[in-house]
Amino acid sequence: MASRDLIRHILKEETEPTDKTSNGLNLAIKMLKKYYPYVKGWEYGDNVEDKYGIYINIICDIEKLKEFYNSDLKSYYYRHAFELENEKLPYAHSPLKINSIMDENEKFMDYKLLNKELNDIYEMMPDDLIKKDLFNYPKPIEIDKFMFK
Repeated sequence: MASRDLIRHILKEETEPTDKTSNGLNLAIKMLKKYYPYVKGWEYGDNVEDKYGIYINIICDIEKLKEFYNSDLKSYYYRHAFELENEKLPYAHSPLKINSIMDENEKFMDYKLLNKELNDIYEMMPDDLIKKDLFNYPKPIEIDKFMFK
């Protein structure tokens, strides 16, 4: 299914007409889940929004994350699994063993790819579902942290 067709299909499913910015983000996250099945949802980050961007935290399903990266949890998170739900980490793969074998550039590029895909999807939304900046361009979405539930 082409991206625009998928957007139209998801738009038909979306029925809550309240906060259009949230609806646009909800739709973008739904589409992102097709590429990153560990993405469970989102919430606003600490900064929420400023004139330059929208800051969000991505909520991840830990079991799907382990499967996606074909990696197990670091031993620390095995011992403190109950604390993982309250953690906010810089990368989705931070609690996984694979994180320790990736160099900083690989970690950052992995993060940037996900962030770019999210923004590409968001920019394809209908104009009334996206927040615009001072120059009438879609505000970029900045992933602040990754959370695990």
